[in-house]
Amino acid sequence: MSKVFDLFIIGGGINGAGIARDAAGRGLSVCLADKGEIGGATSSWSTKLVHGGLRYLENYEFKLVRESLKEREIVYKIARHISKPIPFIIPYADKIRPAWLIKIGLFLYDNLGGKSNIPKSKTFDLTKKFPNILKEKYKTGFQYFDIQIDDKKLTKLNAKDAKRNNAKILEYNKVNKAEIIGNEWIISLENDEKVKSKILINASGPWINETLIKNIKIKSKKKIRLVKGSHIITKKLYKENVAFTFQNTDKRIIFVIPYKGKFSLIGTTEVEVKSPENKGISKKEIRYLIQSVNNYLKKQIRTKDIVDTYSGIRPLIEDFNTASKVTRDYVFDLKIIKKLPLLNIYGGKLTTYRKLSEKVLIDLRKFLPKTKKGPWTDKKKLF
Repeated sequence: MSKVFDLFIIGGGINGAGIARDAAGRGLSVCLADKGEIGGATSSWSTKLVHGGLRYLENYEFKLVRESLKEREIVYKIARHISKPIPFIIPYADKIRPAWLIKIGLFLYDNLGGKSNIPKSKTFDLTKKFPNILKEKYKTGFQYFDIQIDDKKLTKLNAKDAKRNNAKILEYNKVNKAEIIGNEWIISLENDEKVKSKILINASGPWINETLIKNIKIKSKKKIRLVKGSHIITKKLYKENVAFTFQNTDKRIIFVIPYKGKFSLIGTTEVEVKSPENKGISKKEIRYLIQSVNNYLKKQIRTKDIVDTYSGIRPLIEDFNTASKVTRDYVFDLKIIKKLPLLNIYGGKLTTYRKLSEKVLIDLRKFLPKTKKGPWTDKKKLF
């Protein structure tokens, strides 16, 4: 146990893996531990998109959308072999959102992130473009683009690059306890190993407050809401390589996305849950997704058409809005305990993981005076 790491990270999701990669590439000594597989929980239960968050504009989260659009461009550049642009079509439903509102939203979406290699939005006649997919009443479509990505592979590639830069990555090795002894964090692992570190980072996603209370023995002043997003997978519903964004009367949206060549991915719901372990899809969620799709598609689906399902728990910062309006932005809670830093990471989304990781290193810079280099992850490709 003689070596003292600069950083110890609890959690091998996309944020933890991204921080490990960034820090190790700057010459810092890094150790990361996860109780399961790298990218095996929330980071592999997403809708498989790197996107700006078009619907966040309705909540006036312009800063988050701008950052997300910039990161969409960067992630596509550094992970092109596991990502691709895909067109999304919003069929116009006049009783839900007026056309002018959608057009303003798409104009902002096209321009908030600055110069982009991703195609701009446009409007067209659905009856000519996709005559056999949608019901006849949907005549106008608004098209925009986002990036489809392999979320789990993205997480694993970040961890792999961290290891390439000498980070120690521990899978299936739960942190039992983290305490300060002398002038160091001492982290006790499930395999009875003890690790020393100057800084402790809690990036355990939906388990963040549980980790803080049970394993670090500190009370959290920040509340989170656990929101379950569920998906269903069916056999391919149409042959065209296009995704749809369906609006619902409750103002929620549902995606239908081509998936792995032979399937359609449909999601997501937003249901509050009490525990990060409560990740099975409910019958009510299945009904909601099926009804949402059947409101638009000529080809109607039923429960028997579902070939698989999955759900993920998102840890969102409590801001006392409805689940669909709770911010997807991230917040850092930096505590200094007996002169040693503990950084808790709340919230965040797949798209902005790289920028989040950069900001972590900025916030911790004064505790890491021997850092050898500055930001670099926006230029080096993942492989």
